[in-house]
Amino acid sequence: MLKVQDINLSLLKPWEDNPRSNDGAVDAVVKSIETFGFNVPILCDRQFTIISGHTRWKAAKKIGLKSVPVIVLGISKVHRKAFAIADNKTAELAGWDYPKLQKVLYELKHKKINMPSLGYSQAEIQALLTQQRQFDWKAFEEQLKTKLASRYLLLPVKVPADTKESLKKAIKKFAGEHGVDEKDFAKAAGEVLGLLLACNNEKTIDNKSEKRDCIDTADLPEA
Repeated sequence: MLKVQDINLSLLKPWEDNPRSNDGAVDAVVKSIETFGFNVPILCDRQFTIISGHTRWKAAKKIGLKSVPVIVLGISKVHRKAFAIADNKTAELAGWDYPKLQKVLYELKHKKINMPSLGYSQAEIQALLTQQRQFDWKAFEEQLKTKLASRYLLLPVKVPADTKESLKKAIKKFAGEHGVDEKDFAKAAGEVLGLLLACNNEKTIDNKSEKRDCIDTADLPEA
């Protein structure tokens, strides 16, 4: 049975070759600890090298905690590294049921929970709590099948609210650099998306048919 120990923070050592970048998450974890307490122990080996919990360790240091709950694992150096990678990667594989998430967030907000302590930015919380009209995918598929006279169809896309302006700038820049001459911004954005996702798609420019290869994501402009 795993034993949780209260260990002095100064004894713990970070994994120097840790490939996981977590500095951007420290402030969110600080808010979580201040709101809910230090409820998830740090995992380390017998030399007190951290296996899992680097962000919690940094947050504890920022708060000024003297000691934290720790579980010491009797694990080899190789397995310590392997488990650290697996622990981080497997956490990324889970997704969200957004209708259920929205319902829970509404409840927490009503109960006066400190919403930033959940790890979401204010823009993300606002977007998640905003009621969205349900998109009719069945009708959309029917439009595709019947090949309406219009060559344009509406495809719903959601982006974080705080990235709206930077994305607009990036789309305009990319469109200009790749010969997309379309005044309607929505259509231009669709052309850009098509260029980024489609391989060898054919586009007519000045009555000349031109083949375009896949565009690597490295070609994406910085906003």
